Amino acid sequence: MTTNPLTLTCDLPIFIPLIKILSGHIRQHPNAFSITLNYRSPDYSAESGGYRPVEIRLERQRDKADGWTICYVTEFSYYGPPGYQELDRAIDFDFSIGTGYQAHLPPEPISRYAALFCLWQRNFSRYHGLGIYQCQVSLEEHE
Repeated sequence: MTTNPLTLTCDLPIFIPLIKILSGHIRQHPNAFSITLNYRSPDYSAESGGYRPVEIRLERQRDKADGWTICYVTEFSYYGPPGYQELDRAIDFDFSIGTGYQAHLPPEPISRYAALFCLWQRNFSRYHGLGIYQCQVSLEEHE
């Protein structure tokens, strides 16, 4: 059985392991217009740390049947005094508006985040391969 090749784009280079992870979700949901992936490690907590939660949003390109765009990749961390910690953005690659963000720093053009995005992809792909994450999928489908 052959399948049409997917085109997955964003404003920074995407590594093949991440493409494979995301393409697997895309192929499972052929009627989706957008897919939001929430990766969580059940062991992560404010008290003990661990592998931080990640959210990735993908949207189908309107002009290409098999074209998809990474809208954003956000990694979360706990912040705040003991007993009052809340999850907040630690790292955010927002390709939809072309900005990158790290906690406690102002947003900058996404092009300045190329090296960090490369490092993040390597780490995420390794953790994913080790089975660290559980993934919850949210869909918006065509009517």
